[in-house]
Amino acid sequence: MTHPHMPAPQPDPADEHEEHWRDEITTAMTHVIRACQDVVREHSHHGRWTPEGTEAPAGPNHYELIDEARHTVLNKLQLATRCAETVAYEIERHRQRVRHSQPSIGPE
Repeated sequence: MTHPHMPAPQPDPADEHEEHWRDEITTAMTHVIRACQDVVREHSHHGRWTPEGTEAPAGPNHYELIDEARHTVLNKLQLATRCAETVAYEIERHRQRVRHSQPSIGPE
């Protein structure tokens, strides 16, 4: 936010895509948050993970628990976070390309 008596800063040439970038990263992060909410809603009770078959007295062994963790929680969250990281990386990469493609200004 600018001060009312100060002129607004001039946008960097790379900022012509600022609104688009904000939308992209916000959307990606919304998907991460929703993936977390889905995991909590579908696979937890009172803030604790509730894998399938834990009601049985013997319960699943640790191999089954690891497989269940990957299937119900980890893979879903990793996919969402990888997608968000990819969006962030692509934004940063595009911004660097735009900055480096601008002609230098100054005395020669």
